[in-house]
Amino acid sequence: MEFIGFTYVTNFLENTLKDAMFEVVDEANRLFADWGLRVRFIYLDSLTLEPGYLINVKTPEGTVRLYPLEVLVDFLDYRLKVELEKDDEIAMNKILGLISFPLASRNRYFDFYESFLGFQAERLGRRIMVLSMRPFESDVLRMTLRTLENPHVEEEVKRLARRILSRELETFKGRLLKGILHEVGHAFGLEHCSNPCVMNPPATMEEWDSRPAVFCDSCMEKLNESLGSFTL
Repeated sequence: MEFIGFTYVTNFLENTLKDAMFEVVDEANRLFADWGLRVRFIYLDSLTLEPGYLINVKTPEGTVRLYPLEVLVDFLDYRLKVELEKDDEIAMNKILGLISFPLASRNRYFDFYESFLGFQAERLGRRIMVLSMRPFESDVLRMTLRTLENPHVEEEVKRLARRILSRELETFKGRLLKGILHEVGHAFGLEHCSNPCVMNPPATMEEWDSRPAVFCDSCMEKLNESLGSFTL
């Protein structure tokens, strides 16, 4: 059995989305078991980043304050190394970090930032995966969460918001689950796929909603081969 360390960055993450996030990771582990894949997520702990690492990034929607990708990769790699030092026998050389803000990195040649949904880096045989949950949040979901947090909103409006929230959370969880499966596929060597498959990259979020939360037969075969050849 191979294990993937799982953590999340607490900065900017609402409790409602945090609970949904844990449900999705549990569902991913259930799917791995159902599919007979010898891989599981292990929760390590959460990470809280200091404000000093924040940067301002200009976007078409205005200036966004976030943590740069390079900082996230460094923190996640360090967290994985700390875990491996506890037990040299554990079969784990990968870590997934989920964040609730946009993911951006400074272009090495030009003075601007590039946006990413998911990103992977290799450090001396350790695989670091970063996935932003922000693109999976609909505008309706964000507005509903703000409504429920507002103490001045009438109870009748909040009851309606709770009903809407239930629906929007299911959409969010479905998108996030597919995002996690997609990153895991890349971590074990899968390329993008044109089949009805979670490895088929979408052009829009609507396309992503139509993708199945499964690996096609070809990708599943390659994934099993990669897991079978894993050595620590």
